[in-house]
Amino acid sequence: MDDNTLLQTCLQVSGAFENGGGADYDTVDGNFDGQGISVGILQWNAGQGTLQTLLIKISESMGWDKMQTFFKSSIHQLATAVPADAIQFCLDHYIETGTKNMDPAAKALWQKFLTQPESIAAQAFLAQQTVLAHAKRLVASYTPAYADRVRPYAFFFDVCTQEGGMAVGHTIVPPITTPTDVPTVLAFASIHDAKCAALWTANQAGDALAQLLLHYGYARAQLSKPQYQWDTCSRRGTIACRQGIVHETRIDLTSKVD
Repeated sequence: MDDNTLLQTCLQVSGAFENGGGADYDTVDGNFDGQGISVGILQWNAGQGTLQTLLIKISESMGWDKMQTFFKSSIHQLATAVPADAIQFCLDHYIETGTKNMDPAAKALWQKFLTQPESIAAQAFLAQQTVLAHAKRLVASYTPAYADRVRPYAFFFDVCTQEGGMAVGHTIVPPITTPTDVPTVLAFASIHDAKCAALWTANQAGDALAQLLLHYGYARAQLSKPQYQWDTCSRRGTIACRQGIVHETRIDLTSKVD
């Protein structure tokens, strides 16, 4: 599977937990996390400088003059601003006064811009070079025997987009070959959602890849704050077993990952 097809599949899997699946190239969110605005399939934002990186990449094919036609404020100024200044720029031009919400008119302009062919191509390129590339390295390290399957790529892509990887600080989830804690994972699931646990129990039986990914999903979740452990584990376990329940919604990924 080529990288573009693999990326689209990974986006569909992660998107199944958020919006029903698919790649939302035109997603635009306001200043809810203090990052100015966040846009596109990987939520590039001004506060981390990733939005600026995306804009510069788009400029390589679209050009600044054409880019400017989509905006009333200087898009070049935003693209070249340091994070603190970029956040303030977003507050001044795109956020409704006194709120964290996007100004509706500004949001519409951004959405039109983000769905241009040059913008979509730039988003796909950066996603492949960053998060997908990281996921591929994790597959090579954690599930090398299953590198010909789609499921581990979708699993680690979701880990990377949601949690950044398999480590928190200096604590790293180590690679293993044979998990021994699947009963512990299923018991943990039973405490939080008996129906989800039943799906996982049925689907992991005889599926060595599901068992291995269940271990990794649980182990990585244990590094999160207690209040987030089930949220993260439920997503990863559902990818591992290709079925599950996340936030009271049944998810079926059997048509997306092998």
